[in-house]
Amino acid sequence: MIDDIDIKILKSIESKVISGQKLASDLSITRTAVWKRINKLRKLGYKILSTPKGYTLVDSTQFLIKEEIKSTLKTSFIGKDYIHFIEIDSTNRYAKENTFHEGTVIVAEKQTAGKGRKNRKWVSTGKGIYFSIILEPKLPITELMRFSLIFPLSVRKTVEKFTKLNPKIKWPNDIYLNNKKLSGILIESEIEAEKISRLIVGIGLNVNDTKEDLKDIKDIATSMYIETGKIFSRKEVFSHLLNVIEDNYIKYLSDIPFRRKILNYIDNYLLWKGENIVITDDNQKLEGTLIGINDTGGILVKTNSSVISIYSGDVSLRKKDVL
Repeated sequence: MIDDIDIKILKSIESKVISGQKLASDLSITRTAVWKRINKLRKLGYKILSTPKGYTLVDSTQFLIKEEIKSTLKTSFIGKDYIHFIEIDSTNRYAKENTFHEGTVIVAEKQTAGKGRKNRKWVSTGKGIYFSIILEPKLPITELMRFSLIFPLSVRKTVEKFTKLNPKIKWPNDIYLNNKKLSGILIESEIEAEKISRLIVGIGLNVNDTKEDLKDIKDIATSMYIETGKIFSRKEVFSHLLNVIEDNYIKYLSDIPFRRKILNYIDNYLLWKGENIVITDDNQKLEGTLIGINDTGGILVKTNSSVISIYSGDVSLRKKDVL
């Protein structure tokens, strides 16, 4: 983690060359300590040039460390506690195995064992955004499905803002562009006394991944870069997404009419709405036409005999019969 001394070093060598001796004197540390901190900052992605006259900062890091996003992070509690990893197996696993304050954000540049729903592997290239948030909404468990929709809503709005495209929400919590997965959300809950005591919300978003990066899953996955041809600032996208999540979170807890607005929003951008779909849950399959979202966040599906509500399962587009 970066501390106050690291920040002072970065500010000192920004746009000018400062000797190691001068830094040591100004900071009341040894030259060896300065050298160690310079190497630490380099490992965190800062491009620092060593010259005979001293050190100078050539370029800032592209890593999602808190110091790089705090100027645009406008949240009141999400991200105040912030843990950054260059690499970790899973931010959700780390969140589950430790105790943190509400709003803690755990972000990794790369995950080696990131997972989505149904234990599916999430491919992490280092060019996307991979993080978990700890939340304590204290809502009745009957609100869980509807409440969880604030996360795909937040991701969709963020992607739309930066790409100017029209992402779709694949129920319950994936974001798609051109029928390919752009973002996945994994929500793990803890229940006490019929209330949601703790949620770990893991989100993966493909940002600057190229076709080569996603070649092993090219038929099912895409990125903001692939869809637009533009490179995005992950720091700007990430801070904006955290801002939107907190805004929607607070509104959900305090504004009852907002909960209806969420359902309407999701319904408007629901992937495959009006089309024939297949819902697979364990080994059971159900086919029908996707009508929309119901009042509690499930989906309404019209079968041959009736309209039913679905609350679990994987949704896929029904393949057309080939004559």
